[in-house]
Amino acid sequence: MRYLLVFLFVSCSFLSFAQETQKEELVIHKIGGKEYYIHVVDTGNTLFAISRKYAIPREEILKANPQLTEILTLGDRLMIPLDKITRRDLDEAPEIDGNFLIHEVQRKNTLYSIAKEYNVEINDIIVANPEIEDGLKKGAKIKIPVAKIKSSSGEEEYVVPAAASPYVTHKVEPKETLYSLSKLYNVTIDSIKMVNNGLVGGLKENDLINIPILKNYKKMAVQAIEDVEFDSAAVKGSYKVAVLLPFYLDLMDSSNNLGYRQSQEASKELFNKAQYAIDFYQGFKLAAQEKANEGLNLELEVFDTGKDSATVSEIINSDKLNGTDLLVGPLFLSNFLQVADYAKRNKINIVSPVKLSNKVLLGNSYVSKVATSEPIQTRFLGQYIFDSLRFSNLIVVYPDKFQDRKRMEVLKKQIKTASELNQDTTRISPLREVFWNPKDLSGIKSKLKEDELNVIVAPSSDQSFVTRLLTSLNMMGNYKFKVVGLEPWQNFENIEIDYLHNLNVHLITSEFINKEAIENAEFIHRFNETYETLPSDFAYLGYDVASYYLNLLQVSGANFEIMLPTEKMQGLSRKFHFVKTGIESGFENHSSYIVRYQDYKLVKVH
Repeated sequence: MRYLLVFLFVSCSFLSFAQETQKEELVIHKIGGKEYYIHVVDTGNTLFAISRKYAIPREEILKANPQLTEILTLGDRLMIPLDKITRRDLDEAPEIDGNFLIHEVQRKNTLYSIAKEYNVEINDIIVANPEIEDGLKKGAKIKIPVAKIKSSSGEEEYVVPAAASPYVTHKVEPKETLYSLSKLYNVTIDSIKMVNNGLVGGLKENDLINIPILKNYKKMAVQAIEDVEFDSAAVKGSYKVAVLLPFYLDLMDSSNNLGYRQSQEASKELFNKAQYAIDFYQGFKLAAQEKANEGLNLELEVFDTGKDSATVSEIINSDKLNGTDLLVGPLFLSNFLQVADYAKRNKINIVSPVKLSNKVLLGNSYVSKVATSEPIQTRFLGQYIFDSLRFSNLIVVYPDKFQDRKRMEVLKKQIKTASELNQDTTRISPLREVFWNPKDLSGIKSKLKEDELNVIVAPSSDQSFVTRLLTSLNMMGNYKFKVVGLEPWQNFENIEIDYLHNLNVHLITSEFINKEAIENAEFIHRFNETYETLPSDFAYLGYDVASYYLNLLQVSGANFEIMLPTEKMQGLSRKFHFVKTGIESGFENHSSYIVRYQDYKLVKVH
């Protein structure tokens, strides 16, 4: 099988670098005969958070520090009297991390009990910790957003972040909207969402939210490219790029020790698992060769990660990555997080080319994620509904499940935001929602109209639901339909192809390959000429990723991350349109299309 991997692999090993976060050592100071801890106010600190950290009532902090105003200032030194601390609670007190308290999950903790303990909404905890949707684990550390903590009457000042932080805190008043707040503070709606973890749950009266006050967005590359400054010293004569992919070569080698039949079966299974990596690298290498022909001096190294953390650790611990200007991969979440941490410590841009959790972006401004997340696609769908479908007989059908209800909230929020931005409130009919009940279709039928097009939006990736819905709608011959669904539908093999055409099915997708376009025909020819096979979707992905990022290296140098939001590109399979997800976090690609089934193939609509 190795002859298909036409490149040099480098493999190495190291101990896992993941370390348990240690609590800071508290130093006791004697002042006026009394003992105190001294807390230096840092970005995002609030009096509430400090009181929780030291297990001391807020009133006692105020008494010990009479100079305090209602707003903290960065660098303030607060005296924390030891004799007012509840020692037992101090041992379990949460740490502070910017605008978050860090809570360690205990054995009997539930989301409800944690939300009640900190007086926040469950949804606000989930938004700050998307990984906990799969459940809480004892010992896990989760973030509690301080700005979301509900204050009781007269205590608003205790949850106001320290001044000179990159945002101010605003208490949401009745009837306020993101649009009105953006006008009030002269900031964009996206920037407000950015510093509030997306505001998935929407604005709620009396909530405290962050408002960005950094007006110089040059370093975030929100202004035009000519206004963006970058480090010209980062432009070099040559660049080193490392690609980390799972080829499983070590396992293929070990399979040779098995009997002939077992060896053949094992090799075939491993080769099938490695096929994605092989295809991606072939596309990547083809684009790299084209950039080299254009004058880019490039050293390309490839590492076989397998799916083994120890192997990735070895690579990181060796000197093989020294001097690297760009890291691409790995593909698996745990492995990627390992390498992303290395990239952050060494200030190297790293690319996640496939769908991974957005947790890879948190707190790491060197990460850019090519695959568009589901929430971004859902917001794109909401915008499409507002722009193109809001005057239609619009019916939204979905199962009564947590994930589908959460997706529906995002959808409705985006439609509302779009109407506010367009100042169009004259014709926004409320979305007519129907919970799916396969035994009773009257909820859908009662809303259908025979004399006009019925637009059915089904924002769900539940295969059973989608299959039964399309089957049911196809049997209603007296109505005209347009059904709008999600990207995963393309992979549902049990849907009759005729249903997709009869029902005029439209899908939102993050990629679209028009193989009849001239540029794609040329790529297919070059790929086939080089590898004697046709390119898969992963080959297109590898080619697009290399084309985009190697061009950034060539034009802007190794510190190109500042240019990501302004450097847009239409690739062969996707768009590159990056948005920064947080002040200190990474960049996510907003590549979305609307496609439809026509003449038994997908065509781009929007």
